[in-house]
Amino acid sequence: MEERHGVRGTVHDGIFFSEAIIPRAATIRHLQVEISRQNATLAEVKTKLAAQVRECGGSALASFKYGQRKHHWLDYLSFKWDTESWYGEGDAVRV
Repeated sequence: MEERHGVRGTVHDGIFFSEAIIPRAATIRHLQVEISRQNATLAEVKTKLAAQVRECGGSALASFKYGQRKHHWLDYLSFKWDTESWYGEGDAVRV
């Protein structure tokens, strides 16, 4: 963990991730990713989000939330192989 812009977080692929709201940061847009493999890792979620943050001109992801979600039984009709997916979301910001 490190502190930047007055909040604690981590850096992945050059993007600062924080579960907190970053003071004085300009929000660009809300981002979300889902990886429908149970054996995926948090690093994979962060890699996808970091790419999206860069694409929209951001330098950090604030209000970062992540975890695993159980699939609804209807999801299996769309060929989800595992029972859970990793997800991540947050606000792309420019600081």
